[in-house]
Amino acid sequence: MTAARGLLLTPRAGASFSLRALARTVGVSPTAVYRHFNSVEDLVATVIDDQSLLLGAAVGTLDGELSVDALAQFGLRYVEWGLTNPGAYQLLFESAERYQVAVGPGTAGYAILESVAHWLHQGGREPSTELATRAWTALHGVTSLRIHKPALPWPTSIQTEVTRIAHVALDDPR
Repeated sequence: MTAARGLLLTPRAGASFSLRALARTVGVSPTAVYRHFNSVEDLVATVIDDQSLLLGAAVGTLDGELSVDALAQFGLRYVEWGLTNPGAYQLLFESAERYQVAVGPGTAGYAILESVAHWLHQGGREPSTELATRAWTALHGVTSLRIHKPALPWPTSIQTEVTRIAHVALDDPR
């Protein structure tokens, strides 16, 4: 698992992970890896679940009254985790499908979207899933672009961008 995490969480442009590469890294035959995992998809799904839990722990939960500040702080923790863990972020949100790992409702990576939608619904903001998806789409854009284009002269800070996203998500005109 440690070697698999190292290979999978290294930022890369393409899906170059394989059980053969893992076997080479740990110095065993490719068939030895199959003693622990049925397929590369099973191994990748295990690493994705592990990283989803770490992301969830880092961003925490949204509880209480709806506020731009609460959503902005949540969003900032999300973006900061992605920028601190670019390989994990890419695996979770940019390449899971390449490894035939399911994404969407009921999967570990989707839990954050569902928690934001629940918070919005509890606060009376509807359609909550649509609003949460719109916020997540924008946060993903901020995170992904800053991972892939770190040298661009960004005109605003991450805090400013995330706060603006929170305002839009909560229909706050400011």
